[in-house]
Amino acid sequence: MAARPREYAMAIEHLIPAPAPAPNDLMPLPAVIDLLRKTGHPASESTIRRWIDQAEARGEPMYTERRRFVTGGRRAYVSYSDILMAHRDWVRAKDSNEP
Repeated sequence: MAARPREYAMAIEHLIPAPAPAPNDLMPLPAVIDLLRKTGHPASESTIRRWIDQAEARGEPMYTERRRFVTGGRRAYVSYSDILMAHRDWVRAKDSNEP
């Protein structure tokens, strides 16, 4: 009797998606706010959080990560490149609406 092929043994890999790698440009949200302040078009924390929510509502998730520390503190990290793209679009829209 011939042995059955073992192709079925690897089927589980298709059911468990591999996690997407984290971008290498994660920065604390306060640091991003400080950098945007220097551009001449500052954005507040609430504005940046709104960009993140709007992108996720459109199905374009921005990479964000919350980290907890042993000391009890929490800090939000965001992908700087994702925020820069949203900032660019925001500045363009704001400048096109001005007279």
